[in-house]
Amino acid sequence: MDSAQPEATPYDVVIVGGGICGAAAALALTQGGYRILLLEQADFASGSTAASTRLVQGGLQHLESVQARRLHESLHARERLLRSRSHLVRPQPFLLPVYRDDGRTPAFVRAGLALYDLLTPRKVGPWSRGFPARAVRRMEPSLATDGLRATYRIHDGVVDLPERLCLEYLREAREGGADLRNYTSVDFILGSDGGSRAGGVDYHDVLSGQRHTAHARLVLNAAGPWVDDVLQTTGRAMRPRLRSIQGTHVVLDLAGRGPTHGLLARRGQGQSPVVVVPWLGMHIVGVAESIPPRTGTQQTQPSSHEIDGLLDAADRLLPGVGMNRSHAVYAYSGLQPWGDPAEPGSRSGRVIDHGQDGMPGLLSIVGGTLTNAAATADRAVKAVRASIGGAPRRSGPRALPPRAPANVSFLPPETMAHLRGRYGPRSPEVASYAGLDAALAEPISPYHPDIGAQVVYALEHEQARTVGDVLLRRTPVGRTGDLGRLAADRVAGIMQERLGWSQAERAQAVRDYDLELHRTLTVLRDWDGRPVRDGASADESSAEAATDERPA
Repeated sequence: MDSAQPEATPYDVVIVGGGICGAAAALALTQGGYRILLLEQADFASGSTAASTRLVQGGLQHLESVQARRLHESLHARERLLRSRSHLVRPQPFLLPVYRDDGRTPAFVRAGLALYDLLTPRKVGPWSRGFPARAVRRMEPSLATDGLRATYRIHDGVVDLPERLCLEYLREAREGGADLRNYTSVDFILGSDGGSRAGGVDYHDVLSGQRHTAHARLVLNAAGPWVDDVLQTTGRAMRPRLRSIQGTHVVLDLAGRGPTHGLLARRGQGQSPVVVVPWLGMHIVGVAESIPPRTGTQQTQPSSHEIDGLLDAADRLLPGVGMNRSHAVYAYSGLQPWGDPAEPGSRSGRVIDHGQDGMPGLLSIVGGTLTNAAATADRAVKAVRASIGGAPRRSGPRALPPRAPANVSFLPPETMAHLRGRYGPRSPEVASYAGLDAALAEPISPYHPDIGAQVVYALEHEQARTVGDVLLRRTPVGRTGDLGRLAADRVAGIMQERLGWSQAERAQAVRDYDLELHRTLTVLRDWDGRPVRDGASADESSAEAATDERPA
């Protein structure tokens, strides 16, 4: 946590929401010279960001509706991320099989992909191309070929750890002077100028209960699917600005028999496309066009019907795998913002000025994705500038360059390669903790390459406050292997030493992690690999806690 007390600090902008759009806005506004306070009710990147399909996509969803402007923006944003965050965002080849029953013709898909390539600026990956069935069987022998009319290959982007992308934006914003607070819930948006204009927020620390007030020239609502909930804290009747949908995903361990390509396919006319993404030695299966809009913003765990439907769809697409429920490790669901109800289907991030609702000084980001978060943030900067003018010159903190590379020859090459893949140019900074304490060079679990130095880095530089913060969002340990069960006590021990916890607090932190794990994921496979029907191994009490009120 930052040591400065917000009450004593005048801010230009208070941002509500610490997911990918809020984080990108914090960075862009800080770079623009604005003094920022960002408040996140849960942990950073713990809501929609964490519950995504992990695609940084060029906008294939815009092809069929011929939304060229949005397609171009998505393609530009994807290429920008592939270049600027190459340690986190990787090019991934995808196959697009076209079947007789999916309602599309090969000519239609081929024309769309030609437009897709044409609109891609400074393309990182190869151009799209078609393959005959014989070549497809060689490339992916498990793929269904009955009724196959054509197959095309494109390259899109995948971010294995979207939480880390969000954390990088936040770290850079903090180095530029932003004040960032997780586990901090906004209670009320304050009025200024006699109540006619938004002028700050009342908020409280969720873990300690301490209450604070922060005054600002403008409030930016970046709460993702919970934008309308934040609007209710004005105490005014505000028109709903978005609809949220819930997307469900199943993570499969196919024991090395799964596809090496990602897949985007539709089996049956009118059916939603099924997406399969190779991910950290496993595969994520999800529905590219998620389930119909839900009312309200209550988030639930995946239903048995949704899980079985995804497994059946994956089995029809990949009959050569011989898929069954024993391959399913866990499932997860998440709310995703789906734009203004007046523009159905739109996920492009829009910035709304609530001066039209009688509340000037309040802006909301509606929609937004992993891919276009930075472009949405640029629009937010323009809207802020239009509302309160340019930022005055500041004499406060400026962005710091990464620490000079340390001598990390004491770490095995595979460990350093792992750290570079997680932290990029900051990997020597992480490794330096292991140079000061050899115990921190050891893996935190026999199932994972992550080491103790990453835990300390998360505490000192990324505001981790719980074991779940470390295992589920600063590292992928809680989403792979044994889901962090063996690592939890080791992480709690490091936190006990660094934070001065008692033995009882350490034990409670491990129990809290188990509860959070089963709130976040529907575990489908037990320790010994046997299927667990609908997460039955989880504590029954955790099922009631499966609703998130407004994480990022």
